[in-house]
Amino acid sequence: MDNQKYDNNEKMNIEFRDKPSADNKEKNKKEPKKKNSIGREIFEWCLVIVAAVLISMLIKAFIFSTYKVDQVSMENTLIAGHNVIVYKTGYFFNEPEHGDIIVFMHEEGKFKSIFKYLPIKNPGEVDYIKRVIGLPGDQIDIRDGYVYRKNAGEDEFVKLQEPYVKLQGATVSHGMELPYTVPEDKIFVMGDNREKSMDSRQIGPVDMDAVIGKAVLRIWPFSEFGGLD
Repeated sequence: MDNQKYDNNEKMNIEFRDKPSADNKEKNKKEPKKKNSIGREIFEWCLVIVAAVLISMLIKAFIFSTYKVDQVSMENTLIAGHNVIVYKTGYFFNEPEHGDIIVFMHEEGKFKSIFKYLPIKNPGEVDYIKRVIGLPGDQIDIRDGYVYRKNAGEDEFVKLQEPYVKLQGATVSHGMELPYTVPEDKIFVMGDNREKSMDSRQIGPVDMDAVIGKAVLRIWPFSEFGGLD
């Protein structure tokens, strides 16, 4: 009887040692869930990052972008090194107006209207920043160093008041045949630094579909932060 009792006790001890405890069961249940939770969190963060990148690209392509001035043609309004915000959406609904400062593409590629809305540059493309002087149907004249304009539908030329021009009385035609009539679907642009500006006097009028957007805000340098109107 004693031997049988001993055997029974030993068997119970072995079964007890081999049987997983309630704590171990709970631990084993929690580990897979914890791993799944970490994996899910990483996946969700990846989705957030991808969404942020896509939203940023869409904003840059269709709403706002930045432009760094790297020439002297817009002095003293904009100096080389200045950074401006370019608002694109406005010209989806309205055409440029007299006096707007615009950024536009000037290049020979036939796909410029496509690259205009992509966050990459068309090979050979040059982005210019200039001021709108003439709209479709306007006539432009230059006399004694000043610009005159006859707006479409009007009868007389009017001398433009241009306090933004760097050197007053220094505007020349660069061989243009004057007066010049701005064609349909095009605009006539000039730099504020008339002596050192490559603009419509040399490259001709700008296609409407080449206009990227309107420069609306100087963001650098911070000491000159503000609007451009």
